Amino acid sequence: MLKINLKYLTFILLIFQFSNFLSQTSAGDFLTPFSSNIKYTKNPSSQFSFTGYYRFLGFVRNQKDVFPNNSGKTLAILSGDQFREPMLLLKLKGLTKDKITIGADFMLNSLYKGPESDNNNLTLELGINLRTSFNTKFGKFNLSSGGVNWYRQSRLTVWGNRTFNRQSLYHRRPQTRLTNTPEIRYKNYYEKGLIDDGLRYGNRAFQGIFIQGQDIPFNLSFKGVIGKTPFNRSNFNELSNNYTSCFKINKKINDFNLAYNFLNSSNLVDTLSSDFRRYSINTLEFSHKMKSFHFSFEGGFGSYNSPENNFEFGEAIIANFKTTKNLKFPIDLQAYRIAPEFVNLTGNFLNTTVLEVFPDVGANNRATTIRPQFNSPIIGLGRHTNNRQGISINAEHSFKRLKINAGIGVSSEIDTSAASLSYRYNVNSETLSRLYLFARDWGPYNNLNSTYRNIFENVDLVDTNDSGLANFKKYFNSIEFQAKYNGTLFNHQFYIFLLTRFNSCSKSFFPLPKYNLEMLISQLSNELDLSFELNKNTYLVLNVGIERVIGNNQTEIGDNNSSLGSPINLIHHFFNENSTRNFERNQRNTLFGCGIDFKIGENAMLFFRQNFYKYYDPNFVFNNLKGTETMLELKFLF
Repeated sequence: MLKINLKYLTFILLIFQFSNFLSQTSAGDFLTPFSSNIKYTKNPSSQFSFTGYYRFLGFVRNQKDVFPNNSGKTLAILSGDQFREPMLLLKLKGLTKDKITIGADFMLNSLYKGPESDNNNLTLELGINLRTSFNTKFGKFNLSSGGVNWYRQSRLTVWGNRTFNRQSLYHRRPQTRLTNTPEIRYKNYYEKGLIDDGLRYGNRAFQGIFIQGQDIPFNLSFKGVIGKTPFNRSNFNELSNNYTSCFKINKKINDFNLAYNFLNSSNLVDTLSSDFRRYSINTLEFSHKMKSFHFSFEGGFGSYNSPENNFEFGEAIIANFKTTKNLKFPIDLQAYRIAPEFVNLTGNFLNTTVLEVFPDVGANNRATTIRPQFNSPIIGLGRHTNNRQGISINAEHSFKRLKINAGIGVSSEIDTSAASLSYRYNVNSETLSRLYLFARDWGPYNNLNSTYRNIFENVDLVDTNDSGLANFKKYFNSIEFQAKYNGTLFNHQFYIFLLTRFNSCSKSFFPLPKYNLEMLISQLSNELDLSFELNKNTYLVLNVGIERVIGNNQTEIGDNNSSLGSPINLIHHFFNENSTRNFERNQRNTLFGCGIDFKIGENAMLFFRQNFYKYYDPNFVFNNLKGTETMLELKFLF
């Protein structure tokens, strides 16, 4: 009897459904979908236009080994993205007779959310954004308001997580823009080292009133917002006075830029006692751009007050020296210091000194865990945390078709902190985050925290004092190396991307990371991406990821009492029977993925991904996860 795997049968039916739909029209006809409404023909004098996109995602997860306390589901079939990504975005733009532009964004969340009664209808959860701009003799002004907008100001006030853009191109973000051909995405990353991750990249979500002024006399400009961030949600009253307000005033003097930044945020935590969580930040920015280098500096003070903590003020400094890329060896030198008292939930750093509590907004309790506390995290280059100071340097060079870039960084805590630390998975991070979205303290040992498409794991330390703090300051080391190569095989283009990341945390200062039991935690990962051109409209993509994490006897011991420990060697212990072993963390994380990028129309593409993942630790019995993921994405612009 012929046996057909349920997940493959499901996707065959999905693909069959799309093929039937597409087979009714030619590639050109596909751009004009069927509608029962009377066709609208725009008057040539009309000043209104519509643009946008629609995205469908079909998803099947089939797990052979599962976490025992995470519902134990072995099979999940989903349609739609659960990260609050709009599946439909419609942009309207108009121009009045007075040359004033107006616009609106209509964003629709996924209507495929299963049995959740509050979310399974077509909604406008992300809101309707309205915007306008007008020119005067005093300058150009923009005003917008409505639903969720994405805003950026400065690294210490409002800024998204921007690093040196070393990442795998295999995984696709829903907001990633379509390119004219599949190759362009890989070609741009090979040549420029940057990816267009969409509107969210480098920005923070706000809902409020935004204003911006440019070309103001005396070379002045400004921008600002007053509204709400996720931190300002209220489970008492949606109309409560919980707001975040910030603005920036910029002055340009030849090649110099001077700016003042302000941010203030408050959140009511108890209606009976009128207790608030508040933080306020004031910073000054300076930047200077010359022919061959660029220097920038931002420094300031911040205060934080809550029923649990009262920080009068703390300092923060970020300095950056960068040469232009036309030099033979471009470099990027960065130094920073952020005091533990400097707290900000919207800046470009992670907070380690306070628990970032969000109010409950539903039975699933997701909103309380969007930004959990990070316990002295091991982070990549370009990321920062408070209660830390450090320095890093990055450089790049090209050897004809081979391009390499690398960076090294060292940092340390300013004050002693809790007897714990955390690290982010470099391999399978997106896979694991989809198991339990925006959740805190989950997994077999309640030590996993899910953020947006990422997983952090907490590690308890055993060397503590009477106050429960670590008896030492933690030191961190990082090395990142990336190689990119472009070539041809049988007249077909291909791109190879190799990314190696090496991190460690220790009780003492070391100039370089180490992989041994002298370190509290050692983390080493390698990811290899291959993009191969089958034809102009089709690219084959492959990904292989391997990650190892080990801990020493200053970290918590595993629960596999029947073993004599497991080998920490990077090469399998069969090659060395006397290999060093430990009883603490000894994680293996692997991913093999393959897929297709296929252009099916002028502004439409189809993306298929098949992933085989495995995550296990022989010293922790229940850290054993194995399965497959199958994803089908259709995205088109209009």
